[in-house]
Amino acid sequence: MERYKYHLCFIYMLLAIFASSIVACKKPALSDDEKKESPSDGTREQLTLDSIYLYTKHTYLWNDVLPNYDVFNPRKYTTANSDLLNFKKELYDISQYKINPLTRHPYEKTAVSGLSKYSYLAEESSDTRFKAALNGSTTTTVSALVSGSYGYLKISQFSHLNELSVSLNEAFSGFSSSGITSLIVDLRNNPGGYVETAQYLANLIAVSAMNDKVMYTEHFNSQMQGGKISILKKQPYLDENNQPVFVNGRRATYADVDFSVVGNTFLFKKIGQLNTIINLYFLVNGGTASASELLINALKPYFNILLIGEQTYGKPVGSFGIKIDTYTLYAVSFLIKNAKGEGDYFNGLSPEIPATDENLGDTPVLAFANAMVLINKPNPKGVMVSIVSFSSGKMGFAKPEMIKEKLRLR
Repeated sequence: MERYKYHLCFIYMLLAIFASSIVACKKPALSDDEKKESPSDGTREQLTLDSIYLYTKHTYLWNDVLPNYDVFNPRKYTTANSDLLNFKKELYDISQYKINPLTRHPYEKTAVSGLSKYSYLAEESSDTRFKAALNGSTTTTVSALVSGSYGYLKISQFSHLNELSVSLNEAFSGFSSSGITSLIVDLRNNPGGYVETAQYLANLIAVSAMNDKVMYTEHFNSQMQGGKISILKKQPYLDENNQPVFVNGRRATYADVDFSVVGNTFLFKKIGQLNTIINLYFLVNGGTASASELLINALKPYFNILLIGEQTYGKPVGSFGIKIDTYTLYAVSFLIKNAKGEGDYFNGLSPEIPATDENLGDTPVLAFANAMVLINKPNPKGVMVSIVSFSSGKMGFAKPEMIKEKLRLR
């Protein structure tokens, strides 16, 4: 779904418009509608340019503003120093069509020329490096502290759930034993990661009265919601171990996925014994993104929430990977909203209590104590009455767009 999105970290995965065994100049069999959209012949580079356009034309969240094939003319991108740069320039131009009426700038505008805020194209070699990272290069830490009725939790990124569930369960068991009513969650520089892990944390924080209430919804474009994207039949649907998924005895494709709002509505399912949280405080900064922002926004309708720190990155959208030749396309495909229909934080979530990282401190103990001062609850003389620190071990960045684990087949 990071996620998260910060300058954030991102993730990918699946799909293939052409088998990588494409020899040169013939497209695979196309539907009648697709035949009308683009030429059937061309060089490998031309067909890749066509494919980037066709997939975004159908799956991009803001596809309603994209011109038709003849007007856009994907094959005009020939002047860069490499094919990859031509492909990236095409995607960048596509990403700049949709204007945010509040800012009068494209939703995907950044301060760096040629760089989209959310959409990107990854080379196969980059995917390989990322997979290697997932096998162990970055340590994810979970730290938990308690002082009176206040708890503090710091999580550096949302790694895969099987890497973090034990640490999270132990932390919340301690919170439950202490009967805390206020929880400070330190998400500074947490770029997101696996949405499944953010959901798990949300369910640990939730009270039992929230069971079966809406956590968040994902909104794809109208074509996707209606299941009318025949081009997705070319993209195999794989499980999280990259193994084929079967439907009625055949291999599933992304055309089998339910992209409706109902099919992408996620509900709270309470986990653990902690059932006393009333107030939530999130420590945030510009590195807080994607799944981290999703967690905050999803909990807003149900708790008294205050943000402490600096403006977050602003990524209320997600994507899934579309395989095109030796590249993977990640174009924005869905908007995330909470139970109140709120999700328009493209410029980030604003803190109610401004504070710099220097003000808060760079260790859990300092951050906890300083946050309590900022919310007018000075740390009692007894200092920390219970301190537990955890490390989940090595785990690479998990990109917030990783949505394999939660897409639902029709």
